[in-house]
Amino acid sequence: MSKQYLSIASSNGNAGVFGFSKGTPQLRFDIADRGILQAQELRFQGTLKIENTGTNATPTIADDVNLDAFSGVQGVIQTLELSSRAYSSRALETIQNYPRLVASHQSALHSKAQYSTQLTHEQLSLGRGFDTNAGRDDTNSQSPFTQANQTKAQRIKLCSTDGISFDMRLVCGMMMSQDLDLEMLGGLTIELTLAPDSNFLYGSDSGNFRYVIENPRLIVPVLEKTAQEQLALANNPSPVLQFLSFTSLYNTITSTDNQIVHRTNLRSVISSFQNYIPVSYINNTAQNGLGQHNPDIKKLTFHKGASRFPLEYSILVDNDPTKNASTQPTTYPQVLINYMDAYRNFTEVKKSCINKSLSADFTNSTSQGLGVFGSGCSYDAVSHAGVSATNDTLGLEIQSGLTDPTNVAQTTPYAIYTYYLCKSMVRVANNNLEVMS
Repeated sequence: MSKQYLSIASSNGNAGVFGFSKGTPQLRFDIADRGILQAQELRFQGTLKIENTGTNATPTIADDVNLDAFSGVQGVIQTLELSSRAYSSRALETIQNYPRLVASHQSALHSKAQYSTQLTHEQLSLGRGFDTNAGRDDTNSQSPFTQANQTKAQRIKLCSTDGISFDMRLVCGMMMSQDLDLEMLGGLTIELTLAPDSNFLYGSDSGNFRYVIENPRLIVPVLEKTAQEQLALANNPSPVLQFLSFTSLYNTITSTDNQIVHRTNLRSVISSFQNYIPVSYINNTAQNGLGQHNPDIKKLTFHKGASRFPLEYSILVDNDPTKNASTQPTTYPQVLINYMDAYRNFTEVKKSCINKSLSADFTNSTSQGLGVFGSGCSYDAVSHAGVSATNDTLGLEIQSGLTDPTNVAQTTPYAIYTYYLCKSMVRVANNNLEVMS
C-alpha cells in the first residue's frame, strides 16, 4: 500500500495572501475523492506575518503586541467547516469560535514542557509557567510565576521581517478520528474563516497592527486503496462512515444564578466542556480575547432534560463568604476533575496545564489573565458510546460571582463557550450524503 503526501493550495488564491483586513478572509481547500485520508496526520502550513497597518513594518520588542499563549497561530481561524465536495448540501462538521476550542483542548492535555518543545514550533504557542528558575522574571516574587519574560519571548518571534513558519494540526473531531475513505465521501472540502485582528492580537500597541497569512497549504497524507478495498466499496451501495465531531454554542451569563439550556438534537454525545471570558474582553485589543477565565464559580449542576445528569449531585465549591474572590482558599478540585473527564478519564491525563497556579489561584488565573480554567463532564465514561439528546435538552446551572478580573468588588457579564463532542455517522445513498447522527 503506497502513501502520498499531497500539498494543496487554497482554491481561492488571491496571490497567496490571506487575512481579515488584508487579502482574503477565507481559505478553501479541496481534497480529491481518491484514496484514504490519514486524518490525524493532516497539517496546515504557511507563514504568519505581523505588520503595521500604516507602514507594513513588523513590530519590535518595544511594541506591546502579543498572541494567546495557548492557541498561538490557531487563533487566526474563527470558523472551521468540513464538508463533502460531491455532496455539499450539508456540512459534516462546523466549529464556531475555533481558537477557544483549541486553547481549552490543548492546555488541558499538554504540559508547559510540551508547549516549550512541541507546540511552540508547530503553532507559536508557549503556554504559561517556566521550566527553570532562570525563566522567571523575578525569582523572589511571591507569585508562582510572572508574565513579562514569557510575553517577550513570544514577541521576539513576531519581530521577524520574513514572518514565522507554522505547521500545525487542525483540532476537530474528524481529524481526531480514524482514516477517512475519500472516495466514499466524494472528496473533502475544508473551509477556514479567519478571525478579526482585534481578537487574535492583543496589547496596548496591537490596534496598530494586523496579521497576514502567506502561502497557506494543507499537507494531506493519502493511502492508495487496495483492490480488495475498491471491490468492497463497489459492492456496498450504501456505505456508512463514523467519525467524531464537535458542536459549538455561545451564551452569556448576566446573573449570578444562570440556567444554560441547549436543544442540540444530537445523538451519541460523549462529553461537553465550557470556557469563560468577560464579554467586554472579546474583540478588545487591550485584552486577550482568547483567555480562559474563571467567573468565580460557586456551584455547578449538569442536567439532561429535567434531571441532573450525568452527575446526580451539584458540584459545590469550598467558598468562604467572608472573603472576596482573590483571597478564596479553594483549588476547585471537583470542577477541574470533571473538566478533564470531558477529554478523557482524568486518571489517564498525565500531562496538563491544569494546576493550582493556572487553574485555581484566582489572582493569577483571572486577575492577571494567565489562566487555564473551564468546566465540563463526561456523559458516558464507561462505554464512550455517548448518550442521545434528540428529545432532551442539555445544559447546566451555574452559580458564580461574575467577578470583574480588574476589580473584584464589581461584577461583569461573562461569555460562556460550550463544546459538545459527539460520535457522528453518515451514509451515502441515492447520490446523497445522509447525516444519520
